[in-house]
Amino acid sequence: ERGEKCPTKVTNQVFRYAKKAGA
Repeated sequence: ERGEKCPTKVTNQVFRYAKKAGA
C-alpha cells in the first residue's frame, strides 16, 4: 500500500523489506 503511493525508488526498498520480513 506504501509502494503504490511512493515512487519506484522507495518501492524497491519496500520490496526488499518485505522479502526480509518473509512476506
